[in-house]
Amino acid sequence: SVMEFAQYAVVLLITLLFLVLSFKRRLNLPPSPWGLPLIGHLHLLGRMLHLSFQALSTKYGPIVFLRLGMVPAVVISSPELAKEVLKIQDANFASRPYLIMGEYNFYNFRDIGFVPYGDYWKRMRKLCATELFTVKRIESFQGVRTREMRGVLSELVNAADYQKPINMRHLLTTYVFNVVMQILMSKRFFEYGEHEAKMSSEAEDFKHIVFEITEQMLQFHISEFVPAFMRRIDWKIPEMKRIHARQDKFLQRILDDHKARLESETSQPIDFMDIMLQSLKSEGARGEESVKAIVTELLSGGDTSASLIEWTLLELMHNPLILQKAQEEIDTVVGKERLVAESDFDKLEYLQAIVKEAFRIHPPAPLLIHMSTEACKVAGYDIPKGTSTFVNGYAIGRDPAVWEDALQFKPERFLGNSIDVKGQDFELLPFGAGRRMCPGMSLGLKTAQLLLFNLIHSFDWSFVPGKGMDCYELKEQSGTVLWLETPLEVVVSSRLPKPI
Repeated sequence: SVMEFAQYAVVLLITLLFLVLSFKRRLNLPPSPWGLPLIGHLHLLGRMLHLSFQALSTKYGPIVFLRLGMVPAVVISSPELAKEVLKIQDANFASRPYLIMGEYNFYNFRDIGFVPYGDYWKRMRKLCATELFTVKRIESFQGVRTREMRGVLSELVNAADYQKPINMRHLLTTYVFNVVMQILMSKRFFEYGEHEAKMSSEAEDFKHIVFEITEQMLQFHISEFVPAFMRRIDWKIPEMKRIHARQDKFLQRILDDHKARLESETSQPIDFMDIMLQSLKSEGARGEESVKAIVTELLSGGDTSASLIEWTLLELMHNPLILQKAQEEIDTVVGKERLVAESDFDKLEYLQAIVKEAFRIHPPAPLLIHMSTEACKVAGYDIPKGTSTFVNGYAIGRDPAVWEDALQFKPERFLGNSIDVKGQDFELLPFGAGRRMCPGMSLGLKTAQLLLFNLIHSFDWSFVPGKGMDCYELKEQSGTVLWLETPLEVVVSSRLPKPI
């Protein structure tokens, strides 16, 4: 009967609570706020996890223990402890906690990012390192990046002639989507500006699906905080299944086209989907699921490039002297007779410092999520096996103990030192570090820098009249990718001779 079930449930919950409390007494756990029965510390978390965690670390220190429902968790908020977790004890923290998106939108953990550490992850990581993200492969798509960059500039030149306001987020997400889709599957679906009517409604739907998946990754999902046998109670599962059905229909059709082409004897692999299909051919349907999962993941990761450019432009408009200095550097190194090329990047020291400063203060992915596979000690505290571990890159980037004038946008802080974004400097971790570092870092950086540097070189930037800096206030929107809360609208004027 219902009454009996309720009684059993109460007994089970009291037993679990007793186990949790006795477990806490036995272990020397990190500092922790007072929790509530059953939900633990979930009531302390707001819509933006990185901000909730930052507030807790300000009060309790650089390592905080939390119980998120039934899940033990620690929050790491200092470079020293980030190094401990991501480098010194990297092997033990290389796994992932259960994240429901991995099950429902990434083909039951057939991707790279959500999958727990193990043999499958090692094979996929090797595929990324030796086939997909090699220097040669990334260079081979330079023409794609340059073509799309020129498309964006052309649209902005047209807008400049009429002083027409431009929604930069729309333009930036279209640019990144076009670049990544061509690299992944040799498909280009979107035009810029006046020609947008040409785009396929199915592709527009898929672009929206990728955005929805990205948005859902860090939302509250009850299934992530309860024992495995209770996960099916999550009310968001039906919506995830609906999104997945649309996602799979779109990807399967493109995948079938690729298979048909590869089966003709003369065909050579030309894009990431071809390479993955060839490498995973022996795995049949499971291999195809891996291809679709990784394609979805790489597309959702593209939003980080668009977010970085949007934040950087806003900061430069807010700090016109920094923008002027950046333009002077490009004028000196490149000149006004041509556009910035990828071969110029290493010579543009101040521009590189601007990118690092944008990553520091506005990291597109604010939290790095790991899990301990065995019990261990960090900073002298006991960390139980299976503890979800959140490295708060956002908090580290804004910590006044780490950075002087931490809330000021000052690219100069990166001149004359070797701090980089490539996972060796634990005060700046936009791509993570260690085994689970983002495999697409090099591609993402090139894609973002090529457009950003040319936007700075080609135009002067101003706010839309009546919609100035006070409309933006450097506020973030919740989600996996840290977007500016209000999409950036600008008016530009050309600073290079036409046509270039």
